[in-house]
Amino acid sequence: MIWSKTDRISEKQDDSFGIVFINLGSLLAQIVQIAGFPTLLALALSRFGYPSWVIGAILASQWLVVLLLAPFVPKLMTRFGVRLAAQLGSALSVVAVLLLLIPNSAIVSGLSAIMMGAGLTVRWVVCDTWIVQSVHEKARGRAIGIHETLMGLGLAVGPFITMLSNGNETAAVAIYSAILIASIVCFFRGSIVPEGDIDEASGISGQIKQVFWILPLALLAALAAGYVETSMVSLMPLYLLNFEYPETNALTLLSIFGLGGTILQAPLGWIADRWSFRAAQLLCVALIIIGGTSIITLINLPWAIAVILFVWGGCVGGLNTLAVIEAGSTLRPELSGTGMAMIASSYTLGGVIGPVVSGATLSHGNGHGPIIVIVGLMVAYSLTLTLSRRKRFCEPPQSAAPL
Repeated sequence: MIWSKTDRISEKQDDSFGIVFINLGSLLAQIVQIAGFPTLLALALSRFGYPSWVIGAILASQWLVVLLLAPFVPKLMTRFGVRLAAQLGSALSVVAVLLLLIPNSAIVSGLSAIMMGAGLTVRWVVCDTWIVQSVHEKARGRAIGIHETLMGLGLAVGPFITMLSNGNETAAVAIYSAILIASIVCFFRGSIVPEGDIDEASGISGQIKQVFWILPLALLAALAAGYVETSMVSLMPLYLLNFEYPETNALTLLSIFGLGGTILQAPLGWIADRWSFRAAQLLCVALIIIGGTSIITLINLPWAIAVILFVWGGCVGGLNTLAVIEAGSTLRPELSGTGMAMIASSYTLGGVIGPVVSGATLSHGNGHGPIIVIVGLMVAYSLTLTLSRRKRFCEPPQSAAPL
């Protein structure tokens, strides 16, 4: 069974208070796992004099773990239940942060990044699954949109805490450890969820095949979201500097992109509930295409670029949010954990590819190479969405049909 005995509840029970604690625990963990820890680790390694390629490799190992470990998280939920699995994710992260107290060791730093990647993977997949299983279908889009909005808020808060520590790594470690312990406490009060049966006969590989068949578009959306978001975070400042933007302006515009990704997730979830996740997806793709072509033509108008990047941030983040909504609305309960794991893996794979391709194209297309590639990617995805209306493309076999 995917849910432990302590997690049993009638599917009709509404535990809004418990959902608040899932969101709060996930937000607290996000502050450290994705935002605070990488900045603290990078600054510490830099102070110890490690070259940039070593720092980059150590930080990348965190995301490599996400890519490799995510498909196995549903089995962890099967064994321990969602509550204990989420707490385990935060506990692994506490250990990872405490390892930073061992100074000037690339090996220990690498181990710390790997453990943080493991904690992040477990918490990410478990909390997405937990939210989906805890809310009524009619409110699922809004619930996931709120959750993703809070994840965006976590991205903003984490580096701010590192900055406030003012180079005092011990203080930062203490603060981040306390935040993670608070997330463990929050998960104690998270919603109880209905139990379900894992398809043991198909195993992990069988479940992955079913999810691939049922959710090809959601997985592609998550891949595209990871590609674009990491490309923007990594290279947007350099892109704007090439067009003579001051560095402070370039960083401000990147913050505006992140702000859009935070604020606009809940409205997109509402659109998904009101019409459909597919309609919201088409809206996001259309706005990304229009915004990309507008960036190229309006690059010398900072105010216009600010508006475009705000909308872009919301729509790019929305692709991943809508992928989670689609998985929650389409998959049988016993496949939801595998679905969330595969969405996380797809996003991470896109995040690995994005900076590499965008970096290689930065000097092409009169300096607009990364934007041109993103627009081309969205055009291809829009064509795929159109073709998906043919039922033989998007309907799963009868044995794997969604509820």
